[in-house]
Amino acid sequence: MLSEKPIPTASVKRRSLDAIDVENDAELDALTAQVLAAGNKIAESERTEMIRKGIIDEHGNLLKTELPEDMRKDAGRDFGG
Repeated sequence: MLSEKPIPTASVKRRSLDAIDVENDAELDALTAQVLAAGNKIAESERTEMIRKGIIDEHGNLLKTELPEDMRKDAGRDFGG
């Protein structure tokens, strides 16, 4: 039986607004870069999922334009209000 060993990864210093000096431009730039990188990773994941589902093509063009039945103008829906 194989023993599970942790996969070696590069040590990443996580930053947060609570842990940096916001007056220090280098620290603020590093936090901004960290936030943008995380956002880009999420956006790419969402893009990949939309391509997989056939919602958009590889160029970002919308492939599906039909609304779900409950979102159409003639839908008999009750929002409980």
